Amino acid sequence: MAEPAARPLAALLKLINGAWLTQALYVAARFRLADLLANGPLSVEELASRAGTHPQSTARLLRALAMFGVFHEEASGQFGLSPMAEHLRSDRPSGLYHWALLQGEPWHWQAWGQLQENVKTGVTAFESSSGRPLFDFLEQEPAAGECFAAAMAELSSLSTRSIVKSYDFSAFRRVVDIGGGEGILLQHLLETYPAMHGVLFDREAVLAKARERLSGTPLAQRMEYQSGSFFESIPGNADAYLLKHILHDWNDAAAGRLLRACREQLRPHARLLIVEYLLPSGDTFCHGKMLDLEMLVMCGGQERTQEEMRTLLAQNGLSLERVIPTSSGLSLIEAVGA
Repeated sequence: MAEPAARPLAALLKLINGAWLTQALYVAARFRLADLLANGPLSVEELASRAGTHPQSTARLLRALAMFGVFHEEASGQFGLSPMAEHLRSDRPSGLYHWALLQGEPWHWQAWGQLQENVKTGVTAFESSSGRPLFDFLEQEPAAGECFAAAMAELSSLSTRSIVKSYDFSAFRRVVDIGGGEGILLQHLLETYPAMHGVLFDREAVLAKARERLSGTPLAQRMEYQSGSFFESIPGNADAYLLKHILHDWNDAAAGRLLRACREQLRPHARLLIVEYLLPSGDTFCHGKMLDLEMLVMCGGQERTQEEMRTLLAQNGLSLERVIPTSSGLSLIEAVGA
């Protein structure tokens, strides 16, 4: 057993070495090792043959990941899936395969390498490393855009059910999901509320994926797709507008432009429903505090406290009515026109 004084040191060392684990998971996802083990354990030689990788290097990668509960080393020397590794399969509807890819992609990884300058100067690290804002980059680089959109869809699926269960949407007949990606949240709302009509508003490239996914389903008749910039105008005549993980992409000035665009369309009894992390004070753990660093590095946005959210809304003609916590750790913030 480690001496008490050594425990903080060991814990710190584990955190410092966290980057190694991120890259190991990325490589396992990139070679689809979990997919190849879906039908049962394999020897390293057979797995490497199917993956097109070097056997000894593959064994060392799996051995390290198995130590953390990702993959399982059999007594026979074969490797198989663990419960965690199941979520690295590319065919899991609620997994983290694409999120693992996103975290290790060179364009994402290199931006985090600029965190020192970001903290020193306030200049967004991704812009320093790539020479352009994140969303311009994703628009201009289709492969990166697809990776990002798929990762966002995965994250959305993890929290969608808790959001739908936490709030009564039954009064809304027309709901606009602003920046709604592949329409995961809107899909669950339409499935739960048969009288509801949905409008998915996002970039055309993202909407194409949503159309393809929902084409031919009963929901297709109740789903409308509109593309455009939410900084300029958003669809009107809705009872509710959704902003899930959108405001955190932007600093207060840009977020204010978006909120004012929403305010212009908000009818007297309509609601603006914002889904974000609200950061607690002190040392309390919240995943949003780490996500806040991701926003700092990648797009210059930020997570906010409840008071910061209240102030931001008030500055842009909106009033925070109530905050509904969800089991996912996210909060649903209900706002109306001030």
